[in-house]
Amino acid sequence: MTPLILGRRATPPARAAGPLPEHHYDDAVCANVVPDGRLLIHVVDARTIAAYTRTQKPLGRKKDD
Repeated sequence: MTPLILGRRATPPARAAGPLPEHHYDDAVCANVVPDGRLLIHVVDARTIAAYTRTQKPLGRKKDD
């Protein structure tokens, strides 16, 4: 049996992700918001959010805590 070789590759991103706008964590909504009160995820391009979250270390409790 011959192995399956996939010939397609994912297309490279069209542009690099930009920096995140000024934001802070709001305890009332449990999310990051920009100064005017809108959710950060609704203000910024999804590609920018994805690039930012890839650079962060996971926080919170671990299984051995």
